[in-house]
Amino acid sequence: MTVHLSPSWQEKIACVKCHTPMGPTLRSNGQTRVTEVACSSCGFVCSVEDGIIRWRTTRNTLEAFYGEHGFTTTGMDFRPGVVGATALFLARHHYLYDVSRNIRAGSAVVELGCGGGSNYLARRYDMLGVDISTTSIRQAGHTYSSVVQASAGELPLADGSADAIISSCLLEHLDDELVSRCLAEMNRVLRHGGLMVHFLDLDTDGPFFGWAKRQGWFEPVFVTSKGHSGLRTLIRWRCLLRDAGFEIEAMRLFCKTWLQDLSIWATLDDPLVAGGARLAGRAARLLRAAAGRLGDCCSTAIDDFVGPLLPDRWAAKAILVIRKR
Repeated sequence: MTVHLSPSWQEKIACVKCHTPMGPTLRSNGQTRVTEVACSSCGFVCSVEDGIIRWRTTRNTLEAFYGEHGFTTTGMDFRPGVVGATALFLARHHYLYDVSRNIRAGSAVVELGCGGGSNYLARRYDMLGVDISTTSIRQAGHTYSSVVQASAGELPLADGSADAIISSCLLEHLDDELVSRCLAEMNRVLRHGGLMVHFLDLDTDGPFFGWAKRQGWFEPVFVTSKGHSGLRTLIRWRCLLRDAGFEIEAMRLFCKTWLQDLSIWATLDDPLVAGGARLAGRAARLLRAAAGRLGDCCSTAIDDFVGPLLPDRWAAKAILVIRKR
């Protein structure tokens, strides 16, 4: 095979411009190396590098951000047994657990902003990793059998070709124009009744962020440097998803108190932040490095106990389980 796609995903690949299926054109045809693929309908040409199809048609600041901050971690693979099940439940605020609980094993799943991919997801699903970062997609190619370099707003897939779509820490990076295109694309490629699970940061005035927003360093430290051009409230997300043809079936809301992730507190260890806040950030960074995954799991367990007692509008993070109407 000359492209990094499984046979099942080869059949579902389509032109990003006209959505014409391109499966037959992706086969080897006796060649040992393919350097480009052309659409037989509209003639659009994309490059193939190291076996990865690169469907980049527009460049934006988001691509520049992820090109510089490419993510390559692949996470744990959670094996059967009590220890594995407990680790899966607590990992990443229950994100992987919620994915596995709602999406049937063996499903054709598209991960948008896949980073380096997930060892656990690779074993459980027929994964297609999509990312705009060259660094990330190269690593994902070692984790997933199918990857493409493309924008979430221009998906190289045929209509109704995915059973499910997932993402983690992606949607808050999309501005209003791009998120509208992304939602329309997800609706197009998701089969009727298909599911989505998205883990995202929210715009909130909860205790921690209500305080942080009153500081002069909030915008450069928590928005600009992190590429958070699309932070939105939960109410705003409800409206956007409804207008795009989706409905939220379930949600998990967390980080409602001053007890934020250590990674969020560690963000305060920044030259723009002064005084006690900077010292707290430095302490959080050191504690996170020492505690590792165990610290994250403990934070999640405490948050599970406290979170349900507090208003939903205070949540700084959410996992949304969404169905296409």
